[in-house]
Amino acid sequence: MARLEAKVERLETQLQAKERELGSVTRTEAKNTAALKTQNEKLQKERDEFQRMVIANQQVKTQQLHETKKKEKEYIKLQERLNQVLMEKKKETRSGMEIMNLLQKEGRQRGTWSGKKTDSDFYKKIVDAYEAKNQELMAENTDLRALLRSTQGDMRSFLNASGGLTNQSLVANGRHGADPSQSPLGGKTDVFDLPFRMARGQIEDSLRSKMVSIKERMGQLVDAQKEVSITSEASERELELEAQLVEARSIIQEQESIMSKHLPKTDRRRNSAPPHSSVNGLRG
Repeated sequence: MARLEAKVERLETQLQAKERELGSVTRTEAKNTAALKTQNEKLQKERDEFQRMVIANQQVKTQQLHETKKKEKEYIKLQERLNQVLMEKKKETRSGMEIMNLLQKEGRQRGTWSGKKTDSDFYKKIVDAYEAKNQELMAENTDLRALLRSTQGDMRSFLNASGGLTNQSLVANGRHGADPSQSPLGGKTDVFDLPFRMARGQIEDSLRSKMVSIKERMGQLVDAQKEVSITSEASERELELEAQLVEARSIIQEQESIMSKHLPKTDRRRNSAPPHSSVNGLRG
């Protein structure tokens, strides 16, 4: 009887130890499951963030390249217009020479004119032709000034919208503060309304500095494209997280295997042990 009681006590002690071990394994499994869930959520967040970053970089790159091409086309158009104005200026010079030659020719023939009316009609035709030509040149000059003003404003808006490159480029070229919308004499007169001989240098310097800024911006876009490739390093982080995920899964599988080994033994011991009431009866 004493041996039976000792055996029962030993079995109860073993059962309690196995139950404690099972509880420890269960807690470890719950902890690993929670860690795995947290790791999965973190991995998903990093994947989503990486995807958003790639999409945002592509959108910014596409938009900036489109704006740069648009400004390049406007600059080419402005250069063509300037060349056209120079050609018109040469034509105006030739027209003036023709008028002078005509005056000299008619001056030699004044002795053959019949009267003052013919003289007046001749000069009236010359003045009318000159005024018509002058009006045409003034209209073209006005259009060109408006085009220059619009292009200048568009370039300034583009550079300001591109992250403040205007100030950096102007400082680098020693032209910071040379606002083309101000008169070189310090007044508020629009520089494009000044005579060309007064505003030529300021306009050319402003256009050159802005073209330098645009070229710098294009270089930055190329660098930004290179930086996009750097973001591929985030994929290495994903691989590392996936490796950790696999390791966590293997730990869980190992814990499940341990539990599957202990649970059948515990069930068998519970079935083989005599009821507690019988033990008490024996003790009595």
